[in-house]
Amino acid sequence: MKTLKAIVFMSIWTLSIIYVLYLLEAHLHYQNVLAAGLIGFVLLVTHMINMVLYFKIAGKTPYKWFSNGQRV
Repeated sequence: MKTLKAIVFMSIWTLSIIYVLYLLEAHLHYQNVLAAGLIGFVLLVTHMINMVLYFKIAGKTPYKWFSNGQRV
């Protein structure tokens, strides 16, 4: 359940960043080297924050690949 909660919060964060980039018309300026670098940096920071959100919410109990000692 914690994994699902983390994925929901990560999705909200990512969609809000995508929305802001769309409002700033970043998709129209990707050929400018400075703008592309800045957009890439924003996406990298977004990914890093997603990882922090996941581990803060899910904690030390990420998705279980094994249940009852059996491989799934």
